[in-house]
Amino acid sequence: MEKRKWSEAECQRWFVQGSGKLTELAQLSNTPYGTLKRWCTVGKWVEKRKQFRAELSQQTQTKTIDKSSDVLAEQWSKLTIEHLQSFQILRKLAEAKAKLIHNKLEALQVEKEMRRSLGQSADEIESEQAVALDQISIDDISVCTRVIDTCIKGERMVLSMEYQDLNRAAAAIERVGLKIVAPSDSTLARLTVREGESNG
Repeated sequence: MEKRKWSEAECQRWFVQGSGKLTELAQLSNTPYGTLKRWCTVGKWVEKRKQFRAELSQQTQTKTIDKSSDVLAEQWSKLTIEHLQSFQILRKLAEAKAKLIHNKLEALQVEKEMRRSLGQSADEIESEQAVALDQISIDDISVCTRVIDTCIKGERMVLSMEYQDLNRAAAAIERVGLKIVAPSDSTLARLTVREGESNG
């Protein structure tokens, strides 16, 4: 049984999209080498092969970049969540410590009032209170306050809520080269009024 002869288009596709030589194509396509050489020259198959490879390379790079971008975006998202969670955990620990200190101070105040109502002398109450207050470190209160403040700022930064004021937020967005587009001036005016009402 005689092998079917390929068309010029089939031969061109094989040559342009592959890496074989015309001699191989002549055997595969059952087409004389001289005919293939003429088609190759007239049809500029060599240039088309180079262009095809360049486009294929570009598509591969684009897909690789897209995939890398997706992976990076996912990693960035995970990192952001972990960063936020670490701020929240640290803030909760500092708040718990501050609450304990606050509860101790309240308990001292209640105890002072109770002793006073029982008729204990003011000097005696003050000296016992002084000993109890010495056990509560001002440094602990200061550290808790700084940690809570830092964590709140960190949480706002991670959540992109660093700017509560609409005008400052707009300025920050424009500083990085982005542009704010509102559907209309009246919409922007309504947003500004709402922002003023919530801050007022």
